[in-house]
Amino acid sequence: MADQPNPTSKQSQQAKDDDQVLIMTPISIARARHASTHGASAVDKTRRVLPAKQPPPDSQSNSVVLGPYKIETNDSQFGGISGCLLVSLLGMIFLIGGIMGGMMGGGLILWANGSEVALWGGTPTPTLLPTPTPAPAETLTPTPTPEPMPTPPIEDIIAGIVPSVVTVINQQPNSFTFNRPEEGRVVGSGVIVDERGYIATNYHVIENAGNLSVILADGRETVAELVASDPAEDLAIIKVSLTDLPAIVWGDSTTLRLGQTVYAIGSPLGDFPNSVSLGIISGLNRALELEHYVIDGLIQTDAAINRGSSGGPLINAQGEVIGINTFIIRESEERGVAEGIAFSIPANNAQALLIPWIVAHSGQSVPIPASGESQ
Repeated sequence: MADQPNPTSKQSQQAKDDDQVLIMTPISIARARHASTHGASAVDKTRRVLPAKQPPPDSQSNSVVLGPYKIETNDSQFGGISGCLLVSLLGMIFLIGGIMGGMMGGGLILWANGSEVALWGGTPTPTLLPTPTPAPAETLTPTPTPEPMPTPPIEDIIAGIVPSVVTVINQQPNSFTFNRPEEGRVVGSGVIVDERGYIATNYHVIENAGNLSVILADGRETVAELVASDPAEDLAIIKVSLTDLPAIVWGDSTTLRLGQTVYAIGSPLGDFPNSVSLGIISGLNRALELEHYVIDGLIQTDAAINRGSSGGPLINAQGEVIGINTFIIRESEERGVAEGIAFSIPANNAQALLIPWIVAHSGQSVPIPASGESQ
């Protein structure tokens, strides 16, 4: 529809020109068309707050249209600032506003999460972390010092050895030999070395063996048989038919020292069974000549050993057998009377013979109890 000329006054024509300047949106175009046909509406009249003024012809001005308003810029007022500079300034204002808004929004979010945020350059309050509670120090229980085991009285030790010592009787045929009665009865001592009835003694006790018998410490008497003997070592082993007998415990004769206390147990003269005598180690590695043989490595002691004590045990203070008593020296044709000189076969030497004899006779490889073991 073509625009018709409006016969209104000069004021209406000026309003039309103003509307042409204000047209920027589709709504403004519609309003302008309506005004050209029907005149300015009541709404348009109210929004014309500041009608644009024509600048004086002698002044140079610029104008910027923002919505319904027109902002006049004068080069004399703004010192030559162009419209582009003004737009840049406004852009910076919007940018700063966006940054400030982001900071405020982030602070609100953190505040909503329970965190304290210092705004506007304030010093942030540090978040206190819980201090870990130190673990209680482990209480060290002092290791108790082991108390030394009390040493049993020697009386108790002797009482434990005596049941293993026996009296050996060799009833020979009627003959007369040195150190033997005319009726041929030889009495000596022995020691139980195996619970199956094996008893160690001296060879010179069972020499020319006749009827052999054994009297136990509890008084029982039983027949014995000869198993093996060695005159060069003056050792022999016999056996009785009894079992579960109290066997001795062997000690280590290589650890003996001079002056060490020892005890000899036997049946002196055959009339005083289970006799005990006290002495010390007087010498080691002694040699003694006996008729056709020389026995070396003997233990010398001053413990009283008499006829009838041969074959009995020599024990230490722990009750271990360290030797088999064998000889005494009473006098010498060249040097006269002697006192306190007796000899024993070392335990280690005795075991070297006795164990093979027992194994061969029994057919069982059961060793004699070693040091520290008991039956």
